[in-house]
Amino acid sequence: MGRALRSSAAGITVGVLGLAVVSTALGIGATGSADEMSDGSAWLWNASGEATRVNAHNARVDLAAALPESEGGQVEVTQNDQYLLLRDQSSGKVTSVDLTDMGYSGVLEMGAGTDFHVALGQETAVVIDRTRGEVKAVDPATLQSTGPTITLPAPLTGGAFDREETLWLGVPAQGALAGITVTDDEATLGETPTVADPDSDLDVTVLDGGALAYDRGGNRLVLTGADRDPEPLGSPVALDGAEAPDRTTGAIAAVTVPSNGDIVTVDVTAEEPEVDSFSVDHPGVGTAVPFEGRIYAPFEQEGTVRVYQPNGRELAPISLPDAEGPLELEAREDHLFINAPESSVAAVVNGDGQTNIIDKSAPPPGEEEAGGSRASESEESDGTDGAVGTGYDGGDTVVPSSPGTSTGSPEPGDGGGSGSDEDPGNGSEGGDGGESPSPSPSPEANDDEGSPPSAPAPVSHTTGDSSVELSWSAAHSPDAPVDEYTITWDEGSTTVPGDEVSTEIDDLENGVGYVFRVQGSNRYGTGPAAQSSQAIPESDAPGAASGVSAEESGVGRATVSWDESDNASDYLVTTVSDGGSNVADRTSGGTSVDVNGLEPGETYRFTVTPRSAGGAAGESAISDPLTMSEAEVGAPDSVDFSVEGGSVTVTWSEVEHATQYTVTPHGDGAAALDEVTVNGGDTSHTYQRGAGRCYAFTVTAVGAGGPAETNTKSSTSCVRDFN
Repeated sequence: MGRALRSSAAGITVGVLGLAVVSTALGIGATGSADEMSDGSAWLWNASGEATRVNAHNARVDLAAALPESEGGQVEVTQNDQYLLLRDQSSGKVTSVDLTDMGYSGVLEMGAGTDFHVALGQETAVVIDRTRGEVKAVDPATLQSTGPTITLPAPLTGGAFDREETLWLGVPAQGALAGITVTDDEATLGETPTVADPDSDLDVTVLDGGALAYDRGGNRLVLTGADRDPEPLGSPVALDGAEAPDRTTGAIAAVTVPSNGDIVTVDVTAEEPEVDSFSVDHPGVGTAVPFEGRIYAPFEQEGTVRVYQPNGRELAPISLPDAEGPLELEAREDHLFINAPESSVAAVVNGDGQTNIIDKSAPPPGEEEAGGSRASESEESDGTDGAVGTGYDGGDTVVPSSPGTSTGSPEPGDGGGSGSDEDPGNGSEGGDGGESPSPSPSPEANDDEGSPPSAPAPVSHTTGDSSVELSWSAAHSPDAPVDEYTITWDEGSTTVPGDEVSTEIDDLENGVGYVFRVQGSNRYGTGPAAQSSQAIPESDAPGAASGVSAEESGVGRATVSWDESDNASDYLVTTVSDGGSNVADRTSGGTSVDVNGLEPGETYRFTVTPRSAGGAAGESAISDPLTMSEAEVGAPDSVDFSVEGGSVTVTWSEVEHATQYTVTPHGDGAAALDEVTVNGGDTSHTYQRGAGRCYAFTVTAVGAGGPAETNTKSSTSCVRDFN
């Protein structure tokens, strides 16, 4: 929704990696018809730390996935019918789920925070570093780079594809938009229409064709596109602090000014675009999203989405029972999805404006009959072969009484919900090979609660003469050690002990493509599968690697470079640390790659292996050791405190790279208070008062290398005696 240096996704968020999927009535095999199941659905986050997939046709939860690694973490979700990309905003890790094969297929380490973004087209993906102005095409399955980086003047805003597969970005420094296309897996800069003065507070919402730019510091709107010269439009109201979704679908665009409740509408398909505005009569409006000729405006304090016609006429509102926190709206699959990510409630709106309320905590159809639980289950239905999710057959399972309630009609007095009973598509059975079943936990092992391992993504490979060497990341398994990894492929399977993360597969046929799936098992069961890209054994290997070097290129990032090898199609870059930290493998078709997610103060070595088109490995070369700098931390910008009753609450601004904060009390009230150290994710601490009236507090940030050299002290103030 907006500018660089803050989250722009209207985006659904889920709480983090390692989906341990709950089985439902009918399993989807590893090569099942997942595409049919994907149409008309969206993944939403439940506050319990569980992702649920909502089918828009019948307003039911058809898939549930526990999140064992980091319950409650904020993850940006980007999705189309083929891929689901989950980006953990706290760690910067992106995980790709291939929805066709239902397997975890790639991992990418990006920077933490909201200044990084992933955009999905129909068959392509792009990663965007807004603060550095960098745009790079990646394979949506493996998340590996497929071409060189485009660098634009930073910062960037927006970032979404239109239906013509052009990625539009705002470039405020130049007062321009950038249209980027991905051709032959390489991002190419195309149109750069000027839409504002240089250094304007420029933002953009991407349309079905082209984009609408708006100046957050003035009243200028500009409509542009591949077949349209920039067309300036005047806004009837000032656009100070305006917001719009990254992506707008349909004929109407909406730009919201939250500070005064104005919503500006633009008919973007007319030959002479019409601009209008109206004001909402309720405080606290969020970013409005247009859908099928209506404007949907969230009011998170009320747990309500108010519905307006473009002329400002208010229709029946949509109330989400017991909703807390932000309301996130996304138009996709001919429906509008409304999610309360901190609650268990959501809603889906069809094109007629009919709304069904959804309980995201309700069991998927078939789960209760099968004796399932919403907690992480160790058993999987037959035929899943470690699939990411399992579907259902759209049968007669009754939606719980609280969901399915219809509200929000297009005109006052219109009818209620229309949840369809249409079969969304059955998942086919079967897997992609392997005779051995997944290990089953003993009954005694399931007496106590626990989760199977997460998917051990990514799975990397090199090939040789009739052989493939596989390696993978250790699966996250906090509840029990990984007992073993099961590797399956067409007509074969094998297992390795849980403390090993590589194996060699022999006796394969040269020239034949193989895809390998790896699952971890512990005492609680078998987790979801990670899968490799296609590996083709062959005897002809490329030339040896040479000239490998590495240099630090940013916080937590190193650039690895090497010389070109004869007959190499790409290069596999493996990272090893002295401290044993786990860093995902990278590949590159060029002679350099950025490796992110490196720890401050840690020492790393990088191995480069040339590969042929089928994955045949040439001789590797290794870099000299590289020790990353300690991340420097500064002082909080501000420290304040408040006294209420018998407590004193100290608050401070967040410091980048801080792992802890030390709070030191001063004043006569400090005699009863101790210096404390709190977690780096906290920005407040509450003391219980003792004797004394006057207080001040110093907050010192602590990084990986120790405390900051400077700190910040609050002002001193005195309160009435505490009785």
